[in-house]
Amino acid sequence: MRALGSLRRWAAAWRPSVVTAGFPTLPLFVLFGLNAVDELDRTAFSVLLPDIRDDFGLSNTGALSIVSATTVAVLIISVPLSFYCDRANRVRIATTGGALWGFFSVATGLALTPLMLVLTRIGAGTGRAVVEPTHNSLLSDWYPPQARVKVFSFHRQANSVGQIIGPIAAGTLAYFFGWRTPFILFAIPTAIVVLFALRLREPVRGVHERLAAGLDEEAAQIPEAPEGIRSTIVLLARVRTIRRVWLAIPFLGVALFGVQNLLSLIYEEVFGLDSLARGWIAAGVEPLQIVGVLVTMPWVARMAMKDPGYLLRFVGLVGLADAVCLVVFAYAPNLAVAIAMHALVAASIGTLAPSFFALLSLVAPPRVRSAGLTTIAVFAVPGIAIFLPLIGAISDAHGIRVSMLVLVPIAVTAGFILSTAAKFVLPDIAAAHAESLARAGVQAT
Repeated sequence: MRALGSLRRWAAAWRPSVVTAGFPTLPLFVLFGLNAVDELDRTAFSVLLPDIRDDFGLSNTGALSIVSATTVAVLIISVPLSFYCDRANRVRIATTGGALWGFFSVATGLALTPLMLVLTRIGAGTGRAVVEPTHNSLLSDWYPPQARVKVFSFHRQANSVGQIIGPIAAGTLAYFFGWRTPFILFAIPTAIVVLFALRLREPVRGVHERLAAGLDEEAAQIPEAPEGIRSTIVLLARVRTIRRVWLAIPFLGVALFGVQNLLSLIYEEVFGLDSLARGWIAAGVEPLQIVGVLVTMPWVARMAMKDPGYLLRFVGLVGLADAVCLVVFAYAPNLAVAIAMHALVAASIGTLAPSFFALLSLVAPPRVRSAGLTTIAVFAVPGIAIFLPLIGAISDAHGIRVSMLVLVPIAVTAGFILSTAAKFVLPDIAAAHAESLARAGVQAT
């Protein structure tokens, strides 16, 4: 009976109306849908890359160059796009992005030459680039601060849902009908969600912060004038919490973006698993990301309500725990222990992004929130460019197991930097509220 009561409390904590703190759930479900369907096209291309390579007569270098071009294009486009999203209608941008990747998904299935394939993949990547700067900013303005940890957690589960459904659906459809079929059919769910997105209306930036700061409903609805690119960067750099996060992200970026590659290398080099076995293990542990978020984030949300700085300490602890698990994974005496460590990493790593986004939504000035929520990915690049090759070099010289020991000091550094930022969170939130209130007051008069 006690277990049943706990299950009921857990289910009640994730009831949509509870997640949104009583605010309309349609925007959250629509953005969840858009976030899930964009994974279908992306994961399909990863799973079917060997078939696509052979059909176009490409080498491995040529096939991976297409992947690289798409990734670089998304990164390059996402940063200026985030500045644009702080000036334009984000709902319209998000909807257009969904329609764009749906169109280029069909175009991928119809591509006849390698050049056409490259262009279609860059087009699809461009459509997906709108997700980070628009979705997170919109969620921050549709839902109040006390709801954001759960809202961001719910929204991020769409990635896991898409990453589970996409490979299975793509592989099955390609097996029976050829690799082009999934890309054409995946445009259908995208089109359906885009139609629902057309019903959404652009929220006022920072409306909940203004209400919390004491403005009445009418004054809180007055839009703020947008900032220029230079002033956006200056505004974000003034926020001490954001500066510390920028400094920590290069160290934490290995956990956020490089873990899967490291796991695959260890499975292959230490345990001798082929691609089929590695794929099944990856698919098997992916649902644990959902479980980890659903179980952990209600508690994190309660702690963050008492002390928002806890979000930074939580991220630092998770990063350190993941590093230790990866070291144990590398030195595991058998495959069962390794998979158990992989499962722990999968269950915990999915909690990092919602915690970061919830924190940044609180400390970033509302009128530059899109840029604030997007720039963290850019700051991860130096860390990935330095630490992943360093791990590779140590691996070549001393073995993959020894190279994994580097992750511990990297994670400790990230955790230390984030812990020093925790003391700035409350003052930075107060400053963001005060600034928004002052600007609204000037405009209202």
